Amino acid sequence: MNIIENIKIVQAKTFWQRFYGFMLKKDADYALLFQNCSSVHTFFMRFNIDVLFIDKNDKVIKVKNNVKPWRIVMPVKNAVSIIEIPSSLNKTKIF
Repeated sequence: MNIIENIKIVQAKTFWQRFYGFMLKKDADYALLFQNCSSVHTFFMRFNIDVLFIDKNDKVIKVKNNVKPWRIVMPVKNAVSIIEIPSSLNKTKIF
């Protein structure tokens, strides 16, 4: 079962997409995928996010829920990608 099957995931591919992410947005109705990434910050964000850390086999190895703006989430060992999901979209808190 895909635990985020009802949430649109947008891949942040370019430098600017990765740089801006959710910064300065009031809210979002989608998640962001960052490949080749193992940590995040929430500087200049205006809402909380849930962060899923993904290994090379596309398995979720760690979850940080409800990360507030102006925080740093340190790198997670063996994570190669992350997905940022606005906490408001993760209503069931399955992960």
